[in-house]
Amino acid sequence: MPLPERPLAMQAALAAHLARAMHADVRIDAIEPVTAGARRLNALIDVTVADVARPMVITQLPNESDAFRSIEDEVACIRLAEAAGVNVAHVVTHCPTTTDAGGPFFVSDRIDGVSIPRQVVDLCASADGLGATLAFDIGASLAPLHRIPIDQLPDAIDRPTSSAVEGALAWAEEQMTLLLQPSPAFALVMRWLERNAPSPVPVTLVHGDVRNGNILVNASGLAGILDWETAHIGEPFEDLGWLAQLMWRARNDSVEIGGFGNRSDLRAGYESAGGQWDHDRFEWWKVFRTLWWGLGLANQARQHLDGTFPSIIMAASGRRVAELEWDALCLIQTRT
Repeated sequence: MPLPERPLAMQAALAAHLARAMHADVRIDAIEPVTAGARRLNALIDVTVADVARPMVITQLPNESDAFRSIEDEVACIRLAEAAGVNVAHVVTHCPTTTDAGGPFFVSDRIDGVSIPRQVVDLCASADGLGATLAFDIGASLAPLHRIPIDQLPDAIDRPTSSAVEGALAWAEEQMTLLLQPSPAFALVMRWLERNAPSPVPVTLVHGDVRNGNILVNASGLAGILDWETAHIGEPFEDLGWLAQLMWRARNDSVEIGGFGNRSDLRAGYESAGGQWDHDRFEWWKVFRTLWWGLGLANQARQHLDGTFPSIIMAASGRRVAELEWDALCLIQTRT
């Protein structure tokens, strides 16, 4: 998403906000957008604090009504994760309301690394053992996240009224009724999920979108986990199964975790930090999250078509629904 129409006014207002938050003289020399996200602005900020360079990043909601979660609640989740030992960028300050700097935003310290999936896969391929290290690091970073007590989370984050599995199936059933055309493939996958639903387990905080593309990677491994707007209360294997989706592998399809690491590497990291691995639960959430993403892409396309959220990015989502139907059918074929 591009910068607002008055970038210099945004720059001045943001510098003033940072100066108040940090109790220091602040100068911003440049703001450079770094993604083409449909809903949010992410930009690099060249900041000088008391004559010392301190590179930062701003994440902003130009239109608060389009947000999955408020900036205030997202920041609260990031700070809880950081305190628990999760690898995240430190949040310097945030503003929950629209100001002269634009819509609600938060500013975090900049972490060096690559996040584009193809670049991540290529970097790991160029350094022996880096992919295994990265998968291990992600597992080791998610385990403490999944131990955060839910009573520490903001009140605005919905507490489930049923198990995570029951809630997931209910959501999928509702989304199936909203499809613009029936999907026999997804209907078959739904029946598999219902027949193989695992027993309830305690819920916890989950990131919701940890994958290749939402991680920063450097030559040492995991530099940070990005994009916490979908953080919610659920089951740990929502996160772990999501990492294994075929779509995130940048065509390195034989390498299950993001195209760079193996499940054994992820599991080793998760267990090293106190996480409990469950093979069957991992498999179930891997299938469910394939269906979830297919239904989500269909919903994005529908929002473009009905005018709710007109965007070429949302429109293009519809082209990929058939891929997710195929992926989901392949998954249940090997497990039936």
